[in-house]
Amino acid sequence: MKSTEYLIIGAGIVGCSAAYFLAKENKKVTIVDRTYPCNEASGVNAGGLELLQQPPKSLPLHVLSAKLWNQFQNEDGIDVGYRRTGGLYCILKEEDLHLLDEQAERFAKNGLPVERLNKEQIKEKVPYICDNVIAANFSPMSGYSNPLKAGVSVLMAAKKLGVEFYDHQLIQKIEPAADGDGYVAYSDNEEFHAKKILVSSGIRSPRLLDPLGVHIELEERHNMITVTEKAPHFIDYTITTPTMTMKQTAEGSILIGGGREGYGDLATSERKDVSIEGLCFNVREAQNIIPSLKKLNILRSWSGFEGFTPERLPYIGEVEQYPGVYYAVTGFCGYCIGPAVAAHAIKCMNGEDYFKVSEA
Repeated sequence: MKSTEYLIIGAGIVGCSAAYFLAKENKKVTIVDRTYPCNEASGVNAGGLELLQQPPKSLPLHVLSAKLWNQFQNEDGIDVGYRRTGGLYCILKEEDLHLLDEQAERFAKNGLPVERLNKEQIKEKVPYICDNVIAANFSPMSGYSNPLKAGVSVLMAAKKLGVEFYDHQLIQKIEPAADGDGYVAYSDNEEFHAKKILVSSGIRSPRLLDPLGVHIELEERHNMITVTEKAPHFIDYTITTPTMTMKQTAEGSILIGGGREGYGDLATSERKDVSIEGLCFNVREAQNIIPSLKKLNILRSWSGFEGFTPERLPYIGEVEQYPGVYYAVTGFCGYCIGPAVAAHAIKCMNGEDYFKVSEA
């Protein structure tokens, strides 16, 4: 049996961030994962850290997350590939113009800067953009990080502070310790004893939480990403529409994602796959906004599982029947909001005020 003060189950961006934050508080932390760190939603997304399209009630969390992403990169020296480029939310249809008004209202309520751009102003800011874009909002706080290394880099920083990590540990159940001191989490080949446990297993969290009396409704989604060959830098900002996201990485590749889904069924299979039709829609929309993308070759595309809550808000809390067991499950744009959800989970574990869906 391995003993620790804090056990974190799930090494996605939430779990890795929580481990790092706790380690900075000189806590003894162990983190486990069923496969490898950030091998699911935290590693197969497009890395966008856009604020404009976020639900009103989660916007303060996204603001905190933007600060934490910046802290990782520019204060703590952790290379998560973070760049605060600013971002455009582009409108191509007149019936969608109301989205810009709603965004401006949300930003004003939170004291955040946003700039409304007409067609001419968009061209001044982004000369390479197509005339199909009729209006846009610009947020200087938007940006991106690199999901292929961000979570793992945070975990490596946590390990330098003493955090222990064990991969290929599929936790089957959590039970109170026989002596009444904390809990024991059981995998197929190991037991982990901890004073406090945090379940941060993303869409797989209900498997552990349901038996403990906590039900979180998660809609299974299958996000898709396309990456192009590298090109000289020409896209300065993240670009988002109601159905597509796009950005150019520091290395030069273009990442294209969006709301069109791939395929998968978590209940019956681990397999997920892309939808060729959906990918074509995403790429075509990107080309309609920036025509010069047609010159680039696509290198690969992939999909990944993600869970959306009905409110598109994160669920954070302590298990009522098992004090000392906690959960932190993102509900929408989980990679983007992950560090803030981790920070609030720690507030919950410390008995401080934290984000509650019921009070949002």
